[in-house]
Amino acid sequence: MVALPDSIFNARRIKVGNSYGISYKIKGNTISPNKFIYEKSRVDYIVASLNAQFNVELGQKPIDTIETSTSGIINSSLYLTMQEANTNPLLAIDLSEIYAWTIDFYKIQKGDYFKIIYTEEFVEGNSLNEFKIKGAIFSHRGTEKEAYFYKGKDEKIGHFYDENGDNMKQAFLKAPVKYSRISSVFSPKRFHPVQKRWKAHLGTDYAAPRGTPIYATADGVVIASQFKKYNGHYVKVKHNGMYSTQYLHMTKRAVKKGDYVAQGQVIGYVGSTGLATGPHVCYRFWKNGKQVDPNKQDLPKAKPIEAKYLEDFLEKIKPLKQKIQKINNNNKDEV
Repeated sequence: MVALPDSIFNARRIKVGNSYGISYKIKGNTISPNKFIYEKSRVDYIVASLNAQFNVELGQKPIDTIETSTSGIINSSLYLTMQEANTNPLLAIDLSEIYAWTIDFYKIQKGDYFKIIYTEEFVEGNSLNEFKIKGAIFSHRGTEKEAYFYKGKDEKIGHFYDENGDNMKQAFLKAPVKYSRISSVFSPKRFHPVQKRWKAHLGTDYAAPRGTPIYATADGVVIASQFKKYNGHYVKVKHNGMYSTQYLHMTKRAVKKGDYVAQGQVIGYVGSTGLATGPHVCYRFWKNGKQVDPNKQDLPKAKPIEAKYLEDFLEKIKPLKQKIQKINNNNKDEV
């Protein structure tokens, strides 16, 4: 048996469910193995010849990229609405990440709706669950918010902008966890479920299963990562001279004091340490040294599209805007 280089094929990394095959050649009364074929993934495969002229070929199945449109009206959750529209619900993750700075998906309402134009990759008719959203509209509380992907010819990566070229990102994410629910809001007076008395609740509680990742809502430096009696395991991040955030009741911290963290980086995991009745993260927000409700702050945005690209951007999104406006809710077609 000929050994293949580990960089091409490592027998110890064979995955359950992956396909393989061996072809044979017949010469006279002799049958001998000719080629070994193994699918490393749904796209990549190897073909190794098993004769004296041993060689290995790396191959890739053709990928079909199909542009599609979809839409839906929210009745319960974004994920379920995607399913009802016969759309891969994993697309909900991509959509929520685009609007993470402008829409709090824990507060979407019945009657909100979305329209999306995107590409999806397929191999042999099966989706690879790889999506690229080209343009979208999300209507929340009666206000439509447009988003379009654009990458300038001299840029290494692209970004999503609204119809005017303003960046969809803000300096802060709307929430520190994904796909949970708000169990307690910021309030100057709340009846504490453990202490059984009225007191201020200067944070927003997001209930989520134990172990759910907690994300830094903005770039910054960790100024505290420790355990305290009431806070439990917690992390505090200083973002600049004006803003700081704190994340309480973690089951485990993933950063230490002095670490630089980027927006969206995992800094810990949901737990119920300290003064807590169940797994959640208490998200606290400081502005100029005072705890405030982040949902009521006019937070800064990321930089808009560069002036040299604006004309090209506006020209390129015209056909997308026209296509999206023509999409009917609860419709899914190739476009």
